[in-house]
Amino acid sequence: MTGLISLNWLIGDQALSDHIRARVNELVDQGVEYKQACTTVTDAADAGEAWAVAATRQTWIRRHDVDPDEMPLRSLYVLERTDTHVVVAYVDLDKAADDSDAGDRSNLPPDKAAHNDHTQGVVYPFDALDMSFELAAWEPFEHLLPTAAVPASGTTGAEE
Repeated sequence: MTGLISLNWLIGDQALSDHIRARVNELVDQGVEYKQACTTVTDAADAGEAWAVAATRQTWIRRHDVDPDEMPLRSLYVLERTDTHVVVAYVDLDKAADDSDAGDRSNLPPDKAAHNDHTQGVVYPFDALDMSFELAAWEPFEHLLPTAAVPASGTTGAEE
């Protein structure tokens, strides 16, 4: 899923605006002029570039044009995002042998198998996401907030 319209549909105006603003601020902090930072980030987000789009609570899936033998991971879940990389948990592998995907038939190299759970993660650079994965789902924290209005203290919420 790429493009600002798709992202807006996926998470909404406010969450996308907050995300874009954070990426712009990162560039400004690095010395990029504000106007140029805005253009750079919105163009990159519209193109679906991982450095501009990647965020905590996202699921990325392996692109259809990527050979499963070269990339055995089917999906990744972003546990944390920094300005240089994401920390991911391996969610799903091809030919997984057991619930931890660390069994004899797992395609993960033995030294990486321990990263396949949601209690820890592995550092994953943005360019690796761009090469093999595409954004599939995004659950911004705003979706966890209550949607019903809470009456002010001392009122019942009913009209008088």
